Amino acid sequence: MARRALDRLAAELADVERETGRTIRVGFEPEPGCLVENTVQAARELGGVDPERLGICLDTCHLAVQFEEPAAALRRLADAGLPVVKVQASSALQADDPADPKARRALARFAEPRFLHQTRTAPQGDVTGVDDLPDALDGGLDAGSAWRVHFHAPLHAEPEPPLRTTAAELTTALGELLGGPQALCDHVEVETYTWSVLPEHLRPRDREGLVAGLAAELAWTRDRFEELGLTQETLLRKEPVS
Repeated sequence: MARRALDRLAAELADVERETGRTIRVGFEPEPGCLVENTVQAARELGGVDPERLGICLDTCHLAVQFEEPAAALRRLADAGLPVVKVQASSALQADDPADPKARRALARFAEPRFLHQTRTAPQGDVTGVDDLPDALDGGLDAGSAWRVHFHAPLHAEPEPPLRTTAAELTTALGELLGGPQALCDHVEVETYTWSVLPEHLRPRDREGLVAGLAAELAWTRDRFEELGLTQETLLRKEPVS
């Protein structure tokens, strides 16, 4: 039934294009804690849909939380015929040693009730997790290896040690997506929606502070593009990366 609905969606999107001349593409987003959490499940559940209309919205925070290696994830999607329709550039929160009392105190500052912050660990490559950060801190998750937390951290600013973000993993993902002979996606969105629930000392104090933070994130992302040899003009022209 779900596949019939997806096929109908693709057919009706094609009708819209014929009638209006406008192309609409839908990207389905794997997310921790959902029915489709990772690219393995996306390839299994969504492989074979119309690639001209349907594909994947790839959130790099989610990719990192699930401990997915970007190159392998993108190969998996390509093999399943799933284009990356949109990239949400985002970083997760990471504690390399979640058994460290200092790390646990720092993580506790990010535990808040508005959003679920799914937390994952991957000892020996086997990903396990809980639905929210407080569950992990209360003993629901093994603390013998690194934790990654579904908390969209500002891209440009690392938290105080011993915590860090997955900005390095994001940079790797952008390289895989945009640094090859041909860009795999031409729609990149910086997606940090957690400014208002950051620990109190990290929150913007006013509108001007929020605008400054957003601008800093965009500048950080622009710098990553420039490191890959991209400019605004080449992106708009969808030129291959040389």
